[in-house]
Amino acid sequence: MGQWSRKDHPEPFIDLVPLEKATGARKALYEELERIRGKGRVSNLFKAYAAFPELGMANLQRLMALLGKGALSVKFKEAVMTALAEINRCDYCVSFHATAMKNAGASEAEVQAALAFDPKGIGLSAKEAALFEYALKANGDPHGITPEDFVPLRAAGVTDGEIVEALETVNTGNAFNLINGALNVGADDFLGGYLKERGEAWAAER
Repeated sequence: MGQWSRKDHPEPFIDLVPLEKATGARKALYEELERIRGKGRVSNLFKAYAAFPELGMANLQRLMALLGKGALSVKFKEAVMTALAEINRCDYCVSFHATAMKNAGASEAEVQAALAFDPKGIGLSAKEAALFEYALKANGDPHGITPEDFVPLRAAGVTDGEIVEALETVNTGNAFNLINGALNVGADDFLGGYLKERGEAWAAER
């Protein structure tokens, strides 16, 4: 299935090989995803990455480091990636990361706040709220960041490591949006169509 917002192209632009047909390095990637996420939970994003399975495995390991290590909460990281998906109009990514936000403890109102780029409504700490605003500014104009942008971060006690962690969250979210958008990769069945209406609204605007 393609993206909900692209009804003129109902199928992905490359072959997303199903689990039962995977072999070799592709199968190894799928098995690692199932080990981490559970039986059958091989996302369409990684089915796309599996066209280059070694790169897919490297991206999975990078994602696991980002989400499983570091000092910032998973809720913060998924909120940033939800906001980026909204900016980039990747409906699959909105559905995926908003679902992950809820799995990390966010309420429906907090998901909506992330989609509206409102850190105060997401229920973040002062430190993570400051980093949310910094991350979105860096996403929009990285070369426009100045020393003044670090003043509220330092006032909130943000460390250098946390700044890099936030920027890598932006980098990861945008990379996934690019892959899914450019290849017209649609949402996973296990997401249950959550926030499908956003993609449908974008389709109506095209």
